[in-house]
Amino acid sequence: MSLSFITSIHDFNNQEGTAQVLGLSKSARYNKRRATDLSNANLLNDISSARVYNSSTVDATMILFKPPFSFLSSYPDFQGDFLQITNKEGSSSDFDVDQLSAYNFNNKTQSILLVGPNKDGFEFRLSFRDLFFEKWKTTLDSALSGSRASRKGNPTLTWEMWPLNISHLNSDRMYLKIHQKLNINIPFWPDYDASLTYHIYLYLNGSGRIRGHVARWAYWVESGVKSGSIADQLEPKVIEGMNTLNDKLNEELAPYASITFKDLYYLPGDQTSGINTGVMQGSTTDDITIVLNL
Repeated sequence: MSLSFITSIHDFNNQEGTAQVLGLSKSARYNKRRATDLSNANLLNDISSARVYNSSTVDATMILFKPPFSFLSSYPDFQGDFLQITNKEGSSSDFDVDQLSAYNFNNKTQSILLVGPNKDGFEFRLSFRDLFFEKWKTTLDSALSGSRASRKGNPTLTWEMWPLNISHLNSDRMYLKIHQKLNINIPFWPDYDASLTYHIYLYLNGSGRIRGHVARWAYWVESGVKSGSIADQLEPKVIEGMNTLNDKLNEELAPYASITFKDLYYLPGDQTSGINTGVMQGSTTDDITIVLNL
């Protein structure tokens, strides 16, 4: 198998101790390692240093993920805080991170992605947050106007990568995700917490044109004597919101709908301006970069 680049992860500082070498095939965009894979290699929560070898074909990139809070012993794969290590295409040397402790990542990694940006051709990058953050708030506030429900804080715009055991989602696909907390006001009764969630599936059709739709809707209402009646009123609104979101999605994709692309993939955070050799940190809830390869 021909590789775009290779990396190594180590359980000691300075690329020492038990190691595992990971590679990205030239025919693939990602190589993923779930928590179960790291556990089988005795490297779950036991990685202290890393190396990304240079590549002549892609921006060699390894992304480590850990839970956002130290008290969480486990977390969904490819979510939470991330540490991205990149060795820019054409670099003359390997890039080492000798101590993950310098980035608060020592012995905390629970999943890993290898990805090859700038594989071939020009890349057009969009911020999920820029596309939907303000429009979502305006649209939702308008939809909830006059009802007992109101938006509680800002939406969380993130991703759901190859989800396991989530109804109506395909474990072979990547999704964008919008999660919104709600407050339900009930006269002469304490307020209730609630939330709604949509998963968006973007893809390239057989002609390489970008398309998308809402693949899943869901809602939650805190338990209590009023939860059933709240759910009965909330569910049709959530379903109706799916149609509205599909319309907004088509509006946002319209400027790109006639362009032929080779590939579509995602990167965590805002990487619309690209990244050079080095380390980038953030959270998958900060933003998601939608990358379209011309």
